[in-house]
Amino acid sequence: MKKVLIAVAAVVVVAILYFALAGGKSNKTELTLFLSMQATEPSTLTFEALADEYMKANPDVSVEIIVGGGDSESMLKTKMAANDLPDMWSTHGWSLMRYSEYLEPMNSQPWAKDVSPLIKPAITGKDGRFFVLPMDVEVTGIPCNMTVLEKSGVDIDDIKTMDDFFAACEKIKQAGFIPIVLGGKDIWPIGQYMLWAAFAELVADTNDSETDNLVAGRFPLEKWVDVVGWMHRAKELGYFNVDVVTSSYNDSVQTYAQDKAAFIASSNYAVGEGLTYNPNGKFGFIPIPAATESGDVILMTGERSAIGVWKDSPRKAEALKFINFLAQPKNTARMATAGSNPTGLTNSSSDTGMLKPFYEKYASVKTYPIFDRAYLPSGMWDTLCTTGAAVLTGSMTPEQAAEKTKGDFKKLYQQ
Repeated sequence: MKKVLIAVAAVVVVAILYFALAGGKSNKTELTLFLSMQATEPSTLTFEALADEYMKANPDVSVEIIVGGGDSESMLKTKMAANDLPDMWSTHGWSLMRYSEYLEPMNSQPWAKDVSPLIKPAITGKDGRFFVLPMDVEVTGIPCNMTVLEKSGVDIDDIKTMDDFFAACEKIKQAGFIPIVLGGKDIWPIGQYMLWAAFAELVADTNDSETDNLVAGRFPLEKWVDVVGWMHRAKELGYFNVDVVTSSYNDSVQTYAQDKAAFIASSNYAVGEGLTYNPNGKFGFIPIPAATESGDVILMTGERSAIGVWKDSPRKAEALKFINFLAQPKNTARMATAGSNPTGLTNSSSDTGMLKPFYEKYASVKTYPIFDRAYLPSGMWDTLCTTGAAVLTGSMTPEQAAEKTKGDFKKLYQQ
């Protein structure tokens, strides 16, 4: 009986060793990369292609890409609360204010000396540390379809103020096009539109800016009614697509790409997405207009394809190797080109395609960090989206939306 048991045990041991050694699968390092982008974005597709290339060159490593899309913030908040984060994630503008305590500092990486001055101030803390690889830099205003604007008789150089913007929208509407296409079903494009309004009303006029008050915890209630008024006014005048609440962001990109709409509630990456639907499309962007003639048009700048590494990841060393692969000049150039953005490292350059003349045209326009990331407490993005949506559906007036925003601002500022 003992001999039988010993024989069976020997077979089991041999089987375990065989399956453990076969193909070396049990020794493979499995990395996760969480992206806050949309699945269809050229940048997302580029990340997937780069991960495939890395895995082919490093067969002992797998890189699983998780696309969070519009739910990214809530998903990462849950993971932070459980201290169970991905090995790497795109920080979507919050590498300092929200995620720095969870991220590995990047100052000692071989590419650190090459971080572009365009992005360095936005990602560097007061102690000089930074926590992400910025593969590109988002410099954006309001994306536009040049064919629709030309057919509508709109000259983008005439759009300096909010009144100019709405006058252009009226001409576009009268010409039979949609002035502003917005995929409200995914809700985040509503927040994007609210960012434009906040910049116009609270930042563009440097003599009447509210940025210092916001940073100090003082909420400008009366002016925020005007911010929300941008949403209410466009809705009342019929400047949005009729299915603004029920259509998806991808729907809005197709409408924009197919020469049916002039402006899209998105960032400049909408241009690359538009070209996937209409390779012959003519797209560009305009600066965000000021609320009044005393203000200046402005552009937003900040993180786009910026990747950090969880400092407590059990696979941190391998994750940093992958980050250094992404930092190779050819790879940052590919990523920046995919998003039609400047590169985040000075040792590479990108092809910004049809946006190049717009970057050159607006080279002297003032740039500011993306509004909610610089002037609002963490967590306010959800409020921008939900209050904007409430105004779109008519369940809130601009005054009620402003009061709700004030309440959330006060609560989150004190946390």
